[in-house]
Amino acid sequence: MLALAAASSAARADAPPEAVATSAARSRTRSPRVEWTWPRFRWWEYAGTTGVYVADAWVRFDEPPPDHPRWIGQNPFDDTIRGWLRGGSLEARADAVKASDWLSWTGTAYPFAIDLPVALFAHREPGVMWQLLMMDLEANSVAGLINNSLFHFAGRARPSTPDCAANPSYDALCGDIANNASLPSGHVLTIATAAGLVCVHHRYLPLYGSEAADAGACALLVTATAATGAARIVADRHFASDMLLGAAIGFGSGYGLPWLLHYRYGRTPGDGGEARTVTVLPLAGPSTLGLSLVGVGPL
Repeated sequence: MLALAAASSAARADAPPEAVATSAARSRTRSPRVEWTWPRFRWWEYAGTTGVYVADAWVRFDEPPPDHPRWIGQNPFDDTIRGWLRGGSLEARADAVKASDWLSWTGTAYPFAIDLPVALFAHREPGVMWQLLMMDLEANSVAGLINNSLFHFAGRARPSTPDCAANPSYDALCGDIANNASLPSGHVLTIATAAGLVCVHHRYLPLYGSEAADAGACALLVTATAATGAARIVADRHFASDMLLGAAIGFGSGYGLPWLLHYRYGRTPGDGGEARTVTVLPLAGPSTLGLSLVGVGPL
């Protein structure tokens, strides 16, 4: 006698609620290997990301910062931090500008220049690389639109504005409309977006092979974000509150969007998840002798 017993995902309907809850929680945790097991980038995300980039380009080129600042926003918190950190000479401030530029550019490039090649070449997962790329572009499009919109609508003067009025050679931006784009810090916002992306991707995918290494990548980008913010204050280009808002927008976009639209849903059966297998087992009983086919798959 041949008995056929098939165990599949349909059996979850008969499983105890505790088992289903445990399985759902497990599906949202770190994947044991680099494979894409979450909802893929949808058509409306492609359309939305393209639309946001178009809107960002329009704001950037047609709605630049105002000719005159709408407000300066000096307050005890910002003034105190500025007094502690501002560079005391033109050379010191210029060096801080260069350092912040280097930190922001290299940090922003990290998810693209390091993590994408790792997924493609080290793990040989072009599908995973594509999902990471699309999520990276999506987060940067949203963060960029918010950044450039605030430059125009907030129009906050940089902390150097009073010094520029007294000495036009105080800073290279003196007299330029860019001096009216203090809120938020664009440098911090862009590298914070990269930090959020690195942290969320390495939280769910073992791109570097160990939890310590993946956590280290997240810590590195978070530290670089803080260093960028400090350098921008030393350069007298931003207030501390500009830093905090830029970091919140950037990290919120970088970590929040991939999690909200993809990672929070857990693994998707049949979409790069664990494959089902069929095992042949002996079957014996008081009146039964034969074989059983048991389908084994993820719950």
